Amino acid sequence: MKLLLVLLLAGCSSFFENKAATSTLKILQQSNVAARRLADVQLAREAAPGGVVQLAAFATAYPAHRGFRVLHAEAVCGYTLGFVFDDWEAASLAGRDEARAIAKRLEGLLATCIALNLELLPKTWRDPAQWKLASLTREEVPFVLQIASADAARIALDPIAGLPRLERTIATLSRCIEVAPGARDAEGEILLGSLLAGRARFLGGPDGEAQFTAARRLLGDGAVLVDVMYARGVAVARKDRALFTRHLDAALAADLSKWPDRRLANELARVKAERYRGSIDSLLPGE
Repeated sequence: MKLLLVLLLAGCSSFFENKAATSTLKILQQSNVAARRLADVQLAREAAPGGVVQLAAFATAYPAHRGFRVLHAEAVCGYTLGFVFDDWEAASLAGRDEARAIAKRLEGLLATCIALNLELLPKTWRDPAQWKLASLTREEVPFVLQIASADAARIALDPIAGLPRLERTIATLSRCIEVAPGARDAEGEILLGSLLAGRARFLGGPDGEAQFTAARRLLGDGAVLVDVMYARGVAVARKDRALFTRHLDAALAADLSKWPDRRLANELARVKAERYRGSIDSLLPGE
């Protein structure tokens, strides 16, 4: 009888724990939706580190619930690429000494972003030499895209050292686009266009025009980042100041309230637009 009671209590405990985890996950997923609608970039920036820590705790407390690990990976990568990378880029364009310290911190966060996403993929992805892009599935694309985004940021930190990684990242993004066009708000198309533009500037070849055209078609109105990264990538590769300013001015003039579900992404894109607009002489010297 005692043994039966223990087993019943254990089963009840597991049941209630599972119910609690499921309810918590739903709340956190809705919080994610609410965060995307934020108009205050500073508020989002200040809230992000606490959210990362909280999600790490939930992922540890409920290891059987994959959803917490997915949210944790997204939070780490979002904070790293949305805020810390931007801090480094701003410091670099302004020639500030702090860029080096930010880069060192950024390297660690990018490594964490990659590691968390690799844990969500089959074990064969743990070794880049074993990657089989031909067998990539739609379900794997979001995690592979976040890894590719982190790799692209690593390349930006040190373009010379990152050159061997560039072709692999381009191939990875190209395959993601084939399997799931427009995934994660056309992240693959925008990033691939940016990488091709950067490569074209120094090595020639396609400058990313086709990828940005695809991103615009897939996203429609309201994705300000397309204009911003087109200016940063294609216009800079072509050394075209008029094209550069026209797309940044369009981004800065957009009424972001028209697209509430993309509000935070668009506000972050506008911060980039202001930075690039103010750095025209650094990005397009002597033009």
